[in-house]
Amino acid sequence: MEFKGTRCIGSCFAQAIVETVVIDPVKLWSDPNSWTSGKVPLEGEDVHIESGWNMTMDVADTPIFRLVRVNGILNFKRGMNITFRAKHILVRAGEFHVGSKENPFTDNCNIILYGDINSMAIAYDNAVEAGNKIFVNLNLVKMYGKARNQTITRLELPAKKGDQTLKVETGLELYPGDRLALLSTSYDNEASDDVTIESYNSSTGVITFNSTSKMNNYHWGAPKSTGDKFGGVDMRGEVIFLTRNIKILGDDV
Repeated sequence: MEFKGTRCIGSCFAQAIVETVVIDPVKLWSDPNSWTSGKVPLEGEDVHIESGWNMTMDVADTPIFRLVRVNGILNFKRGMNITFRAKHILVRAGEFHVGSKENPFTDNCNIILYGDINSMAIAYDNAVEAGNKIFVNLNLVKMYGKARNQTITRLELPAKKGDQTLKVETGLELYPGDRLALLSTSYDNEASDDVTIESYNSSTGVITFNSTSKMNNYHWGAPKSTGDKFGGVDMRGEVIFLTRNIKILGDDV
């Protein structure tokens, strides 16, 4: 998916930048020679991907940076799992790429933002206070991950409060560690559940949750759609696949 940010008229910031065409050869994040400081960025530092740079993130697990500002191109290397950590990420005049439409990123990429209520906030142009723990896009962000053939299924049996299993259709792309959301089937629109898969039997459609997950609410299900009885509406509980291989997460504080 592509996210096009809104460019400011003039400058959103006190410090203007000179935008240049990306002509440099690819720089590797892990290479000290890629940086004007002569060293790879460390925990708590501000990181600047300068205009004209073509930087490739090739570090499996980064420290927590104070700020990552992108004025050039930051591209995530394929063929490896990457966890990218920062308090603030600002795509200002540059581009932030995780995969492409033609060549999706098929490994796992976690972009984790850090901060709490007492952390330093950032204000833009003294008019927009963006707070902390933020990913700001003023130009272009592209994220193309592994496609899923299906992102929703229905309960084929009722799931009761306290259950640690449920039954859905067979032959789905579900794996241990995947996260599911069960939507409410009652008058209480907040009676949803969020569970993590321990196992899925593709032949029977039975899902078993991990030890920390269980049903907190009742969800109605049936072997077949109720569409022929309710004007085309399938009343069975919806089960939504939440897990993607590219995720933007907030540190849980």
